[in-house]
Amino acid sequence: MIRQRNLLVVLVIFPLVAVPLTASDLSAHSGVLNKDVAVRMTLMSNMARSMGVLGKMLKKKTPFVQAKAADAINTIEELAIETPDAFRKKVLDPKSEAKVLVWEEFPTFTKISIDLATRAKQLSISMKSFNDLRPALITLSQGCKECHSKFRE
Repeated sequence: MIRQRNLLVVLVIFPLVAVPLTASDLSAHSGVLNKDVAVRMTLMSNMARSMGVLGKMLKKKTPFVQAKAADAINTIEELAIETPDAFRKKVLDPKSEAKVLVWEEFPTFTKISIDLATRAKQLSISMKSFNDLRPALITLSQGCKECHSKFRE
């Protein structure tokens, strides 16, 4: 049962979280009027890009390189730490996907982000082989989904 749920996370949820960094994502960044919103969107795109590095390794589209996997996870950790500051100001833009709920429940938003950073730090230490990729991706995807399902349009 747990294996099926984990497989569901990797095959269904991960693409929803990490794959949106496509042409539509890049076009969504054009025309952003507020620089704070642009910074937030870039931060999230960079996080998705790092998830994509791990996803490509898991799907064997690129070879597993422990240092690159750990670097991607470290980047996710750093960006997760930066996320609350990037959202501290309540600034909206027509291109923003952030719900107003971010600021209404900012302590919860911050906790989710810091929890993701903590998980990423633990995972970067334990990332030793290809076999560590799948559980790492599941853990990180769950953290992303927890935030996106509540705070993203």
